[in-house]
Amino acid sequence: MYKNLFIDLDNTLWDFSTNSKNVLSVLFYRYGLEKYFEDFNDYFKIYSEHNDYLWEQYALNKINKDELNQDRFAYPLRSKGLNLPEVEEGMQTNYLPLLSDQTVLISGCIETLDYLKSKGYKLYLVSNGFVEIQHKKLSGAGLYKYFDKLFFSEEIKAHKPSKVFFDTAIKSTNSKKKESIVIGDNFLADIEGAKNAGLDQIWFCTSGSVPADLPFKPTYTITQLTELKNIL
Repeated sequence: MYKNLFIDLDNTLWDFSTNSKNVLSVLFYRYGLEKYFEDFNDYFKIYSEHNDYLWEQYALNKINKDELNQDRFAYPLRSKGLNLPEVEEGMQTNYLPLLSDQTVLISGCIETLDYLKSKGYKLYLVSNGFVEIQHKKLSGAGLYKYFDKLFFSEEIKAHKPSKVFFDTAIKSTNSKKKESIVIGDNFLADIEGAKNAGLDQIWFCTSGSVPADLPFKPTYTITQLTELKNIL
C-alpha cells in the first residue's frame, strides 16, 4: 500500500531530548548557573517546558528563528529574576554548535531504517529544525544514506503542520498521497499536519502512554520505533 515514507528527525530518529539535555548540562555548569538554581534539573524543567512552547509558536509562524533562539535561554534566567545578558548570549552562541555534534539516536533507529530500506520504501526527511544544524546531525549520526530527499521548513518557507509543507514534499517527490505516510513524534506538527494534508500518519508516542483526549485517532500509533516493522 505505502511506497513513500515521510519521516521526522528530532525525537523520531535522532534523540533530541537526550542530546539537548547533555549539552544544556555542560552549559549550565560552564556559566555557573548552579549559583542561581536548586540544581540542573530545576533549570532543565523550566527551560524544556518553555522551549516546547516556543517550538509550537515557531511551527505556527508566530515567532521566528532568532526569537526562538534568544527567548529559550533568556526565559529560565528571567524566571528567577536574573538579568545576565552575557550568559544568555554565551549559551545561545554555544548551544547549537555543541548540539549538532551529539550522536545519540532513538533506540532501534538504525535497525528500523535498515529494515525500511531493505523493503524498498522511499524515505524522505521532513523537519522544522534549522537547516544547518539538521545537516550536521544527519552527517554525524550517519543517517544521510537512508534518505532519498530532505525537506526543511526553512527552505520550503512553511513549517509543519502547514498543508503547504506536506503538499510541497508530495509534489517534489512525485508521490501519491494514498501511497504515502508521515511518521513523527509531534502530534501537532507531524500528525495533525499530515491529516490536514490528506496523508496517513504513524504517531510515535514517545511517552509510552497514549492520551485519552486526542483530537482524533491517528492511522497508527507506536511507542517503540521498531514497531514500524509490524506496520510497514
